[in-house]
Order: sequence, then structure tokens, then C-alpha cells
Amino acid sequence: MKHIRTLVVDDEPAARSRLSRLLAQDPEIELIGECRNGGEAVESIGKHKPDLVFLDVEMPGMTGFEVVTRVGKAHMPFVVFVTAHDQYALKAFDVNAVDYLLKPYDDERFQSSLDKAKKHLEMRTNSKLTGKLLDLMREHMQAKSEYTEQFIIKEKGREYKIPVDDIIYLRAEGNYLHLQLKDKHHLYRMTMNAVETELDPVRFLRIHRSYMVHNTHVRSHRYSGNNEFIFSMANGERIVSGRSYKEQIAKTLQEQAA
Repeated sequence: MKHIRTLVVDDEPAARSRLSRLLAQDPEIELIGECRNGGEAVESIGKHKPDLVFLDVEMPGMTGFEVVTRVGKAHMPFVVFVTAHDQYALKAFDVNAVDYLLKPYDDERFQSSLDKAKKHLEMRTNSKLTGKLLDLMREHMQAKSEYTEQFIIKEKGREYKIPVDDIIYLRAEGNYLHLQLKDKHHLYRMTMNAVETELDPVRFLRIHRSYMVHNTHVRSHRYSGNNEFIFSMANGERIVSGRSYKEQIAKTLQEQAA
């Protein structure tokens, strides 16, 4: 994650200066300004729309909680409240604060708060990207209906319908496919080459002669060198791609990012 637009709000110059100094040490942070009171904070949040605000609770004229009320929870960026009084802690979390930084705090405690904020921002970003990808897939599904949308599994006399969008990845096991779901798996009699022609290429990516992954269940991917990519999946597993699939994977990832 790069360029987290961050605002510092505190009526004490020394407190603003220290927060700004600590934030400036992080290359992912873009400090967009400092505010001396709640009124300036409301104006700056509305004008600059930061991703994150370090917000003092006790300020003359307008408290940090009143800033949240004035801006509105729906429009308020992620907040780390900063104050010398711990009685505000529970109220801070009532307004969905990322964390509560109690003065005086050391550099380690500050870093812990910043790390929490980054995790919240990353989750929000992933959620938005997943939503956009799903929208594109739905549009594609409406235009293309020839692809398989579910597998019918028969196990122990029972029949299960497995929607393809529930499948995190497929793995070849001889003449069978291992269909990995969130918390269980099924075996389906079909080869990998055969199933590749039946699954929507917008949703599924062949990354290995034995693996296909569902794009919306890929949480991250990185090129590890040696013509291999590492895919981190929604269930916590990591899958290393086949070297011969490097060009195909790189092309698909570039198209998805466009």
C-alpha cells in the first residue's frame, strides 16, 4: 500500500510536531496537513478527504468526537484517537476508531496504532477491488453463458451442487480434480485440460499444469523470480506457479490491472 493520505489534528504544537515527525519516517505515509482545532479538521477532511486521521480528543471549541459527528460516520476516514485521558477509550471504539493512542506514548505504541490503521485500509482496498472484479464477472456471465456454473458431486449416495464461484482453486489428482472450497473439498472426475475448456477464463486462471485458481479468491500474488509467481489464496494456502506458465500469468495480471 502506498501514499496513505494522513491528517494530524491536535491543539498542542508539540504534539502535532511529534506525530508529524513519526509519520514522516514511514514511506507509505503522505502527510497532507496539520490542524490546530476541530473546526480546521472538519474543513480539511471535507476538502482533502484523507485516508487516515490522528485526532486529538480534547480540543477547545470542538472535541474529536464532535468532529466525527460533524463530518458524519459515513464520510469519516479511519481515525486513531489521541488523548491524555483513558476514560475516552470506550467511546472512541463506539465511533469505530481504528485505535486509541494514550499520551504519553512511545514510538513502539505509535507504530502499533499505525500498523492497525494500515491493516484496516488494506482490507477496505481489497474489498473494493473484489467488488469491482465481481461486477465485471457478472457482466461477463450475462454475455457468456456457455461456461460451467456448477459441478454436481455425488458422494455416499448424496448429490451436491457446487457453484464454481465457491471454488478457491482446482488441483489435478490423476483423472480427478480436487475442488478446494473455504472449509472443505470434493473430488470430481475430470482432467485439468478438460475442465479448463469449460470454466470461464475471466474467473479462472491456469497457473500450473496441476492448478487453476479462482481470481476473486486470490488475496495477493508476487513474482518470486526463476519464472515463478506465488499466489496467496483466501484460505491461507500459497500456490507456486509452473515456470512454463509465466508469460500467460503475466499477461492476465496485466489485463486485470488495466
